Parts: sequence; C-alpha cells; structure tokens
Amino acid sequence: MEQLIMRWKNDGREAEAIQVPKGCQIVNFLQLEQAIEQWLDIVQYGLSEGKQDAAFYHGTMTALPMYREDKCFFVLEDRRAVATATVICDYHKREGYVHMVACRESARGKGYGTLLNRIVNATLRQEGMETAYLTTDDWRIPAIKSYLRIGFEPDLSTEDFRERWTRIFEKIQAK
Repeated sequence: MEQLIMRWKNDGREAEAIQVPKGCQIVNFLQLEQAIEQWLDIVQYGLSEGKQDAAFYHGTMTALPMYREDKCFFVLEDRRAVATATVICDYHKREGYVHMVACRESARGKGYGTLLNRIVNATLRQEGMETAYLTTDDWRIPAIKSYLRIGFEPDLSTEDFRERWTRIFEKIQAK
C-alpha cells in the first residue's frame, strides 16, 4: 500500500523553544560514536524488516543527493541513542523532507517523537524551507499525532488518501 503523505507550510513564526528532558541530549550523526550502528538499532523498530547492515543505511540515507549527516538527529537517553529523525533540505526548491523518524520500543511513550518533531520544525525554519513533506503509514497513529502538532497536514489529493485519513482521524478521536 502506498504511504500516506503529510505536508507542512512555513507560516513565518518562530519555532517553539525546545526543552530537552533531564538525562537526555540531542546530537547529530556526526557527533555520535558508531552512528551507523546506532541508527540501524533504532530504525529496526518499524522502519525496516529487522536489523539491517550498513548497506541499508547507505541505500536509505547517503544515496539521497541532499542528505547531510548534520541534519540526522538523535535523542540520547543516558548517552544511548533511542530515537532519530532526519531533515533533508532542497535549498533550490526551499522544500524539506522529513525522513526515517523512529524510536526504540523501550523508549516509546516518553515524548521523544514530539521532541524530535520540534527539532525538525526548528530545522525546517532555520534552513529557510517554505514547505516540507513526509511519508508515513496508516498504523503509525502516535507519530501522526505528533506530526499534526507541529503543523503537518494530511495530503488529501486522492480518493484513497481521503478515505484512509478519514479512518485515521476516527481512530484518533476514539482514543
């Protein structure tokens, strides 16, 4: 099934202040020891079929022409990488792409997705992006709720998308 799309438009406001929880740090790929291995450990929880090797990282990340390691962010909890999100900026189009947002199962429910999405939002604004998009799956309800909180909106451009988004919003309202 085709992934859903969500879109963001820069409204010109400043990004929210980012409050990093006690015991946590935000670092980028370049600042993290064994970054590929840690990234692979995280994304195996919902974004890949089990633990992959470095070729998966290279095919998913470095193969993208505008990928920059300094825009691949991690939340460290007690110095262990537990969540990641990447912002890819097309400076010519002034369009961002939010890629590979994931959290270890053991760290879910602690607000790290929301924290990363605030960093994503701030990065998009700081880098001068006018628009951005991401793709997601219907079952990723907590992630979708977090994307909505930072201003991403569902792409309703096809009948299939409209039907699927209707079902998602029914699930969100039922909770």
